[in-house]
Amino acid sequence: MSENAPQFESIDKSSTKRQATTAWLNAQTAGTPLLCAAVFIVSVVALLLWRLYTQLEAGDSAIWDYVAQSILRGQVPYRDVVEIKTPASSYLSAIAMWLGRAAGVRDVIAVRFMQIVLAGVLSSATFLVAEIYLRHRVAALIGALFPLMSDHFVSWTEGGTQPKLTMILFGMLTLLLIARERPFWAGVCSMLACLCWQPGLLFTGVAVLIFSRYLTTWRDGRALKLVAGATVPLAVTVLYFYSEGAPADFWTWTVAYNFEVYAPEGMRALGETLTHAWTVVARVFKVDALWLPISFAGLLLFTFERLRSTLKIKNALESPDLFKDAILIAPILYLAFCSINLQSGPDLIPLFPFVGIFAGWFIAETPRLLKHFASIGQRPSLCRAIEIVPVVALALILALTLFRALTFKSEEPTVAYQESQLKVISDLVGPDDRVYVHGAVEILVLLNKPNLTPYIMWDHGKAAYIAARKYGGSIDSMVKAMEAEAPKLVAVSRLRHGAEREAMDRWIAEHYDKLPITGYEVFLRKR
Repeated sequence: MSENAPQFESIDKSSTKRQATTAWLNAQTAGTPLLCAAVFIVSVVALLLWRLYTQLEAGDSAIWDYVAQSILRGQVPYRDVVEIKTPASSYLSAIAMWLGRAAGVRDVIAVRFMQIVLAGVLSSATFLVAEIYLRHRVAALIGALFPLMSDHFVSWTEGGTQPKLTMILFGMLTLLLIARERPFWAGVCSMLACLCWQPGLLFTGVAVLIFSRYLTTWRDGRALKLVAGATVPLAVTVLYFYSEGAPADFWTWTVAYNFEVYAPEGMRALGETLTHAWTVVARVFKVDALWLPISFAGLLLFTFERLRSTLKIKNALESPDLFKDAILIAPILYLAFCSINLQSGPDLIPLFPFVGIFAGWFIAETPRLLKHFASIGQRPSLCRAIEIVPVVALALILALTLFRALTFKSEEPTVAYQESQLKVISDLVGPDDRVYVHGAVEILVLLNKPNLTPYIMWDHGKAAYIAARKYGGSIDSMVKAMEAEAPKLVAVSRLRHGAEREAMDRWIAEHYDKLPITGYEVFLRKR
């Protein structure tokens, strides 16, 4: 027998264990497809009942809706329209707009209905992930439905293109494929998560750790298959931008600018970070913040169970349940990212499914934990009563979701009102007239109009960065280049005071008159 024989025997045993686990999962989830479909339908119905797909077009969602429209005009992201997130979400929205136009549906509404479908798919994916990792169906249902209770989550979902939604959707699919022993497709989905929003790369890292058994082996080829799968969508993306002559632009705005300018500028002291994080969490979760300690308790409980089972096994890294570590590592890595760079409420979107999953796990384990107390375990009637705690919690979440959705009344104007408000602009601007918009990108989206320059936002040091690369470091030269194009209309919002604001104000004061449009700083060129 050769000296390598024990190694091959170990691999064979590990493979057999994985096959046994896969067979167990297949047997346990025999009725899952129907339940998964039911979760999708309930989620979509709940999202529609919130009626937030009629909300104003605004914020970052408007920016990515504009990028999607630009794609349909034949423009290339990062070269012809600058943003700093990776592009996959905008291409999905471009497809939705293309299909919507064929069906006579407005671009904004087409994207929002696509977002509702994607959120429904996320609910189903969360259910499947929780069922496989927790092996408790009620806990999985709680995890799937929990995000739908939040008007903030629904608002971000239905407000337009939301890269963080698609990022966590592909992330959840990655976790599902890890559990299902599909390394190649786990790699594909993990890179798609990253191509929706850069922090999604964490799912590639998680998958590498699991399939390589914490970097201890590559012999079985699983980790290599994962890397191959992750390479495919990345290679396609790079080749596309290369074919369009924009690989440098793609690199500059998705990587270089973020590391050189955006991240350093966004850094806060630890105390300031914690204060800001608490403010955001309290504003988003409100009374539902009560679920956060429950979820944290579930996270600790699941971690304890993983550690205990690991210590019981002699060769823990060969355990068929090793994949379960993935559902712990992913949210912990994302929390670490948030501790460094939590900007605003939508950054919490990827955490919502995990909050629901671990809250569901703790609730599902509550009957078992309570039975350890003699005063409860020795009373059969009380034991039977606490067995229904998980079902009651699920019913409560479903009831709260439907009640909140049915009774929700937004005090904000609708996108239809916004369109009528901006009719003043559409009546003034002809098809060949040029416009420049900074910040209020919804104007470009609702008019379906290209911007004068690729630079729709000068925030977070972007103006100085652009000026240094293109205009010899002079913001005044950047403004003069825009004046040379003599745009008929200029709209400015979300522009902080500084050198760029002063240069913009001087230009507008000299060449433009303000239009009386409530809520917008819009200026018409002087005759």
